[in-house]
Amino acid sequence: MHTTENYNGQVTGQYGIHGFWESRLPELFYDDYDLFAPNIYFVESKRDFIWDIVEQSHYALDSVLTFEKNLSSEFPEDKKMSFEERGTMIMEVYSKEFSTEYHDRLDGMVERRFRSAIHSLGCLWYTCWVEAGQPELDPLIPENLLPPLIEKRDSIDSESHPRRK
Repeated sequence: MHTTENYNGQVTGQYGIHGFWESRLPELFYDDYDLFAPNIYFVESKRDFIWDIVEQSHYALDSVLTFEKNLSSEFPEDKKMSFEERGTMIMEVYSKEFSTEYHDRLDGMVERRFRSAIHSLGCLWYTCWVEAGQPELDPLIPENLLPPLIEKRDSIDSESHPRRK
């Protein structure tokens, strides 16, 4: 949604679709997502890597908008929205029924984009760490997190890594 002037459905009469896709759907379905990402790797061209992500995200735009528009035309208007308590406020939100049907039509898109974001960010962090000379991170890590990260760091530090100095 961040790659278009219609980022929140204001051009197509779908106002609120941005928050629907990136907040409401994950709120409802996050527990079912498998967010285990593939192994990270060194990114040779960060600019190309990032623009590939932007392009992949933009290609999903037509499905995000079209599926919601089609479902809205098929769904009973009085069942599309509902009210939920959020803290001390009552908020109007997309109903669970409408959200479930829309999520099903997206066929795992939100989960895939979340997993891709996790993987991409990991690759970029790893690349920056390698380019910074692989500085020691242990002093920055709280004691209770140190043992698992030492094991992971040792597996990343293998001599077979192409950028290893």
